[in-house]
Amino acid sequence: MPTGAASTRLIVLRGPSASGKTTAALALRPLLGPKTALIHQDYFRRELLHGDDKIERSADAAAIIIATARQALGRGYDVILDGIFTLRDYADALEDLASDHAGINRVYAFDVPLDETIRRHAARPLRAEFGEDELRDWYDGWQPLPRLAETRVTADVTTDELVAMILRDLGA
Repeated sequence: MPTGAASTRLIVLRGPSASGKTTAALALRPLLGPKTALIHQDYFRRELLHGDDKIERSADAAAIIIATARQALGRGYDVILDGIFTLRDYADALEDLASDHAGINRVYAFDVPLDETIRRHAARPLRAEFGEDELRDWYDGWQPLPRLAETRVTADVTTDELVAMILRDLGA
């Protein structure tokens, strides 16, 4: 189902927990303007659906997140999607959304080693909610989407560098 307009922008930040996705999304949002929807997978999964990473709840979260993104794009918002977005639950949905979107799509996949995500997580407030064992369980490594071009974001790319890259890619 077509969504958005030629002027709307869809930015997807996907990859392992504690890889820098949310930090980048929060830095990028004010630079894109007031009509930018930031959709955090964690909020939908943990807060809205009170999820606990069960496969069936993850699939529910995927459907709701993609529907929300479609609605926001359809109302003329730029959308930043921020989450782990595993291939199992999100590949088809993200690829269909990008295919249906009339505007610009940019996907950034974080390829950050497990040891680095563990190191970064130790400095986050979320460290009290989950720890190294969960990070190890959730870590899938590099898994590019099959049908979408993605920009690979390695551990050596700073938040400022990534935000500048995204703005360049958007032509902003």
